[in-house]
Amino acid sequence: MADNARRFHPVVGLAVAVLGLAGIVTAQHLPIRETVQDDLTTRSEQALAAAGLSAVEVDFIGRDGTLKAASAAEADQALAIVRRLEGVRVAVAEVPAVAAPAPSPSPTATVTPPTVVFTLSGGRATLTGTVPTEAARKRLFEAATFLAGTGPVDDQLKIDPSVTDAGLDGAANVISAYGQGAKDVSVELRGGNLSLTGTLASQAAKDAVATAAAQSGSVVVDRTEVAKVQQELVKLPAVTFLDNSTTLTPAGRAALGQAARILTANPQVKVRIEGHTDSNGTAADNLTLSRARAKTVLDYLVKQGVAADRLTAQGYGESRPARPNTSEAGQAVNRRVEFIVLP
Repeated sequence: MADNARRFHPVVGLAVAVLGLAGIVTAQHLPIRETVQDDLTTRSEQALAAAGLSAVEVDFIGRDGTLKAASAAEADQALAIVRRLEGVRVAVAEVPAVAAPAPSPSPTATVTPPTVVFTLSGGRATLTGTVPTEAARKRLFEAATFLAGTGPVDDQLKIDPSVTDAGLDGAANVISAYGQGAKDVSVELRGGNLSLTGTLASQAAKDAVATAAAQSGSVVVDRTEVAKVQQELVKLPAVTFLDNSTTLTPAGRAALGQAARILTANPQVKVRIEGHTDSNGTAADNLTLSRARAKTVLDYLVKQGVAADRLTAQGYGESRPARPNTSEAGQAVNRRVEFIVLP
């Protein structure tokens, strides 16, 4: 026994005493800690409820609290309340992550306008480009078919819902306004610009195209032109009369019927009617005859509906031969009536 007592070191005894004391303190502290955190939780919940924040969850470990709020604004308000409570050491808040909403299209976002090109040349009509719907394609195809008449239309239009319909109705109306008889037609809608070319059968058709283009809502570049009226009048059959008379032959009346239709289709055109003869007979008689025939033509055209103020008549007799009067063929050419389009 004496030997065992001598081997018991004083340090060991001290360590045992310290450990024993720590166990006693810990055992006493645990119920106190639980009481503190329960108290802080209860007081926090009451303070939050009084502020209308009862949905905020509170969890304390000792004097350190964690709040769970639905939004950052709610979290900031709850933290300000809880942190003012006596006994709170630390308070933090958790807010659930919310997926960011998809960005709204910018009002300045780029949109793609449609592209349409219609051409009619040599009896061949073609439609190319991109439109947003089948209805838009059909509308353009119908206008192209009308203008092409009996000819086919090569429809190469594509449908893409991402493009807009800006200017499409206007383009279709312009195509229709050209009217059958137009030549070398091109109607191009691209980037909001409407470019027009072609030769129209009459001024009335050109006016109709200009009106439709002005109402299209597009920026218009109009390079259309009216068919050369002078050329059409020159190509008419000869206006013929009975020998040494101002009486028209049936062929002469038919030729003037064509002239009346050309002039009616081009109401802006003014014409001088010129009478000419060959050199047979006296110069005075030929001058009188040429004037009378020119007046006969004017009167006939007025009866066909051509306004009289668009027409003048002049006789030149034998003074302006188109061919030498040395042969019967040349004399036949010189007995003529000409239509001169005035500036």
